[in-house]
Amino acid sequence: MPSAFVFDPNRCTGCQACELACSIENDLGTDRSWREVVTFNDSALGSVPRFHLSLACNHCAEPACMYSCPALAYDRDTASGAVLLDPSRCIGCRYCSWACPYGAPTFEEERGVMGKCTFCSHRLDQGLKPACATLCPTGALDFQDLPASELVAAVPGFPQTGLGPSIRIEPVHRRLHQDSDRARNDGSDPVEALPPPSPGITLRSEWSLAAFTFLVAILFAAFAAAAAGALSVSPLLFATAAVGTAGFSLSHLGRPGRAWRAGLNVRRSWLSREVVGFGSFAALGTVVLAIGPSADPVLAIAVVAVGLWTLVSADQVYRPVYGRSHPLLDGGGTLLTGLYLAGLLLASPWLAGLAGCLKLGSEMRNTRWHRAWGMGPWPVWLVCWRLGLGLVLPATMWIVSGAPLPAWTLFAAIAGEGLGRAGFYTRLSAQSPARQARADLAGRLASLSA
Repeated sequence: MPSAFVFDPNRCTGCQACELACSIENDLGTDRSWREVVTFNDSALGSVPRFHLSLACNHCAEPACMYSCPALAYDRDTASGAVLLDPSRCIGCRYCSWACPYGAPTFEEERGVMGKCTFCSHRLDQGLKPACATLCPTGALDFQDLPASELVAAVPGFPQTGLGPSIRIEPVHRRLHQDSDRARNDGSDPVEALPPPSPGITLRSEWSLAAFTFLVAILFAAFAAAAAGALSVSPLLFATAAVGTAGFSLSHLGRPGRAWRAGLNVRRSWLSREVVGFGSFAALGTVVLAIGPSADPVLAIAVVAVGLWTLVSADQVYRPVYGRSHPLLDGGGTLLTGLYLAGLLLASPWLAGLAGCLKLGSEMRNTRWHRAWGMGPWPVWLVCWRLGLGLVLPATMWIVSGAPLPAWTLFAAIAGEGLGRAGFYTRLSAQSPARQARADLAGRLASLSA
């Protein structure tokens, strides 16, 4: 029978003793804990209950962190069911924190690796409960062996997934609703009074990945054009550019010396597939350019296929944090960018036109620039520059002067696509209990005011 946390929000006072117990037991320092107390309806708005959730890693039956980790740094303890992270195998890529909807893995800057709740497995080996459950002063947090049928966690603020989290959260009592009924109400719109959520992922924090993926798209377009005989590319220049591109990716790792581990989980992790795909594309592409694409057209086509797979993998990496239909269809995505630039370099109106239309349709639907960038009216101008340089100018020049396009137009298109790639990162947000609590609260407040 699996072990699980048992939490009763009706007893929790939000004292954060569980957080402190975790910090002390695992020697994390006073400013860090693997457990977090999240407050639902902290401002006591409307006739909505106000309560606390004490959450850590839920050691899921289907752990997204383990499946997504490219370095195979996660294992499961068969005795307790705990999902454990081996810091000696972690490369510090942070991808597990994107995949986990509960925000459990956190990056430890000083060590350059991830850290997370271990179920206090060292205490379990001694027949003791986890420190957080032992030191809860109100008995709100406990630890028991429960059958899967009793693991219920359908409460506001707790992300509902199919991962099978090992936690039971008791239903919120009606008393908490009644207490909130007496909350203050100044007549303002309670939904607009909510603070904007933190996306957790921004262009500032992920600029090196933005540069890496954008350069991958450019390299793909250049090779595709060279393979078709529309562009002459030096193998030395291609190899040098590929090494420089990989450097941006390495700079994002907490432990770049372990980068070789990034390709170990090709079976499950899109990040591993991206790494292996790019490495293969760069190496084989250099060989094809050195012997000449016409010398072995079958190999050249195979390299183009590997490049396409790399672009798809690069977009799929962002699936856990992409809040829309699919990153493959985003105008700032790597796949559409690579195909569009390849169409321009190949002077192919069909490829460039199709990818460009898909990009234009996607950009027109992206209405979050002004909120996500937090730059007042400037995002409107950025959108104009992005569309003007990346799409409108190349299309106009194609109509006016025909193909191939002048070099300055191609550089303008690349600049516009760079803005589009930057905009892609404004549409990303990591799921977490705090974000889920805000979304659920906004939904309840909106239904009450309707």
